[in-house]
Amino acid sequence: MKYKLKDGREIDLNKVYELSVVRDEGMDKKSINLSKIAFSIRLNDGQSIKVEKSYHYSDWAQAKMELDQERADILNALSKLQ
Repeated sequence: MKYKLKDGREIDLNKVYELSVVRDEGMDKKSINLSKIAFSIRLNDGQSIKVEKSYHYSDWAQAKMELDQERADILNALSKLQ
C-alpha cells in the first residue's frame, strides 16, 4: 500500500521495517540560524528515508509536533495493514 508523506514523497508501507523516534539533529550546516529535526523510515531492502524539518529555535515545539503527528499517521496506516 502506498503512503504519501507530507513533503510529497511516496513510500510503500509493505516495505516499512522500522520508524525511528523524532530527534533534534542540531544546527543546519546550510544555514546560520536554522536547526533540523527528523525521523527515519527504514525499509526491508535496507534503504532509509529521512523525514525532516528545518526550524528557527523559537519554532522547535511546532516543528516537533508536526513531525510527531506525521510519524503517528504513518504508524496508524501501518496498523491498518495488519
